[in-house]
Amino acid sequence: MSKTITIDDDVYQLLSSLKKDNGDSFTKVLRRHVHKPIETAGELLDAYESEPPPKVEPLALRRLLHQRGRRSGGRK
Repeated sequence: MSKTITIDDDVYQLLSSLKKDNGDSFTKVLRRHVHKPIETAGELLDAYESEPPPKVEPLALRRLLHQRGRRSGGRK
C-alpha cells in the first residue's frame, strides 16, 4: 500500500540527492537512511549484526593500522 505525503522543496532535493540511480525509489532511500531509534542493547546488537560491513578505503585502513598504538599527543 502506498501513501501520498507532502514535503518541503529542500527535503525533496535532499531525498533526490540520496538516490543512487534512476531506478532507486524514495521508499528505498528512506529505508536506507531512516531507522527506528534503538532502545535496548539487544536491539543495538540485532541492528549491528544485520548491517553489512562498512566500506573502507584501503589507503585509510593501512594508515589506521600503521598508526595503531601511537599516542595522539593530547596531554602535555
